[in-house]
Amino acid sequence: MLYNTDRPIERKEDDLLGRSSFSEQLGKAIYEYSGNESLVIGLYGKWGTGKTSVANMALQTVESLSVSDGKETMIVRFAPWNYSSQDNLISQFFSSLMVRIENGEKSDLKKKVGKALQDYSGVFDVASLVPLVGVALAPILKTTAHVGGDVLNKSVDLNSSRESLEKALSELNQKIIVLIDDIDRLSNSQIRDVFQLVKQVGDLPNVIYVLLMDREIVKVALSDVHNIDGNEYLEKIIQIPFEIPELRKSKLHDIFFAKLDSIVKSTPQEFVLDQQYWNKVFNDCIEPYLCTLRDVNRVINTFQFKYHMLYRETAFEDLISLATIEVLEPDLYRWIADNKESVCGGLFHGLLKNRMKSEEIKASYEEAFKRIGVEPTKAINCISAIFPVFSSDVGKSINDYNSSSDIRSSMRAAHEEKFDLYFALDLESVKVSREVINKCLFSLSENELTKAVLEINSQGNIVYFLEEVRAMIDKIPDERLGVVASVLISVRNQFVGTKQQSIFPLSADSIATFCVKGIMKRMQSKDDVYDLYLTSINKCNVLGLGSLAQELCQIESAWARLGSNTEDKDGQIIDLEQLESLEKLYLQKIIEISKSENLLKDEGFHHSFFLWKSIDKESAENYLSRLFEDDFNKLRFVCGAAGRWTGTNGTGWTFYSQNYSEYLSDEEIYNLVQSFDKNRIDEFNVQEQIKLASFVLNYKKNEVDHVTEGEAIKLIKTWKGSGETK
Repeated sequence: MLYNTDRPIERKEDDLLGRSSFSEQLGKAIYEYSGNESLVIGLYGKWGTGKTSVANMALQTVESLSVSDGKETMIVRFAPWNYSSQDNLISQFFSSLMVRIENGEKSDLKKKVGKALQDYSGVFDVASLVPLVGVALAPILKTTAHVGGDVLNKSVDLNSSRESLEKALSELNQKIIVLIDDIDRLSNSQIRDVFQLVKQVGDLPNVIYVLLMDREIVKVALSDVHNIDGNEYLEKIIQIPFEIPELRKSKLHDIFFAKLDSIVKSTPQEFVLDQQYWNKVFNDCIEPYLCTLRDVNRVINTFQFKYHMLYRETAFEDLISLATIEVLEPDLYRWIADNKESVCGGLFHGLLKNRMKSEEIKASYEEAFKRIGVEPTKAINCISAIFPVFSSDVGKSINDYNSSSDIRSSMRAAHEEKFDLYFALDLESVKVSREVINKCLFSLSENELTKAVLEINSQGNIVYFLEEVRAMIDKIPDERLGVVASVLISVRNQFVGTKQQSIFPLSADSIATFCVKGIMKRMQSKDDVYDLYLTSINKCNVLGLGSLAQELCQIESAWARLGSNTEDKDGQIIDLEQLESLEKLYLQKIIEISKSENLLKDEGFHHSFFLWKSIDKESAENYLSRLFEDDFNKLRFVCGAAGRWTGTNGTGWTFYSQNYSEYLSDEEIYNLVQSFDKNRIDEFNVQEQIKLASFVLNYKKNEVDHVTEGEAIKLIKTWKGSGETK
């Protein structure tokens, strides 16, 4: 079993995050600096964002350019955290310089620089330095160099020693790059010492400092020890600041999925992923917390250890979600572990549920999460995704995959008997240029945007485009939100493509829906959201009815309608009166389309039929009765009720009887499939054929048996080969 180490990379060839281009440009900027005055470069980034790796790749570029030009550049890696007290910081600094200069072949000039360094480091005495550098620095400037007694007895002139050193370094005419890393890990007083070293002692010709740090931590430290604005202090010291490029979430997810894929494939048992449930837990339990490559490696290490022990008895989706929370939000993880009844249910939970309303329960949990330092909204969304009891308590809707039987058969953490077990920037990858994306988001008219998006889709790059849009939602101007969302809603049913990370797929349609929801969150009023849906319904064709119905049903649920018992204030993105107006408009639209189109063309027909029936049951069931006059339509209706699963041994289809049992029994469906003329099989599309064969193969199975598409295709070949009717 291999674990991911947290070591920074040394070479551009090992870059996984697409930062080699930035690092190369940084290295060139350092190498091409032509001044001989000291230069201080600041490389800023949060903990775990790869500052050291970027610096290593930049220095690799410096070394490469030096070799190419036949010039030597000295690189000194100075580790300030190794000094034991203020007394020996300067001594260690000059020792590091001397060791690097004395390395390799010694020229007369190098010997001269080394001697000047030794003399300069040997003249520091507190009494003589106070007038020069001030009381604040005096305590760290003591005689620490290895100098003989005769030298100590001499009257030393600091100015002349420094002048000699400056002259020697100027004559050497060679860049000396001093890398000081992890400054943000030092104590406040140590951070002060390092900056005073760079500012007052190390301000020498041809010396370039590259300081790596978290700006916020260092700013606070400098404010504390100097009682001044730490940011202003930094600006006086750092002459050229660089921020680590923000990591694209899609790149981070690619690495995360690849590592998961490797772990899953290393186990012998067949792996089956519930795609609908996976989309939910990834978006609410994993993606919000996964921010750096370090996060990925830490989560993967923890998950790998647990998965190899528990994969036979747990649900993959829950195990990786809880591993993410354990590593990246440990206080929330401990809260879940300590509150089994709150998330799984039980006697005391029932008493709480009967005594308090959903709004009160949610408010109490929000206060509890605030007390332990956890962001309440993220925490509630995360727990709700895994634990349906908790989701219901706080007023969130319950999804089909949260039925009690599914929870038990899937070995999920929400089942009380299983709960305890869970707690023992790369240019080559740019498929759509940022210029095109910016035009789409910022300037194209609605018609132009529609054409552009469909063209991107036809080129097979829609998934990449949507992921970029999703990452840029906060940058879309307010006046463009409606245009972008309207286009995505109107054409998403035409999107072809999947973000396929082996067994972790996400359809382009789903990603588009995530984009639309993100845009709606930014809209300033419910009227804006209402107008968007109004336009979308008016423009809708037969293939978009299901997607729109699914979103409207979610809003209905937030208003405690269509079977939901509790309201979800966060989900009430339009007013009730506006929702009722959209219901009437949707009803008119679906009736109008049903007169000329077979609604079964839309894969989301079950969503549109459910909403239609909820608004006007009589007209919906009359339409269904007319459809069912043709047995082929009955079978197409059932095909729409199938859900895809994906596993290590292939993919297949599962049928949820609650979606059709009111109108057709399993026995009737089975008999229809068996009895229809197989010479007419090609009247169904390929996917429908596979679904029908899968239904037959799974009929009356006592246990969940994941029949693959391959097995279903074999049966279809038999049907076509025999030409029989049974």
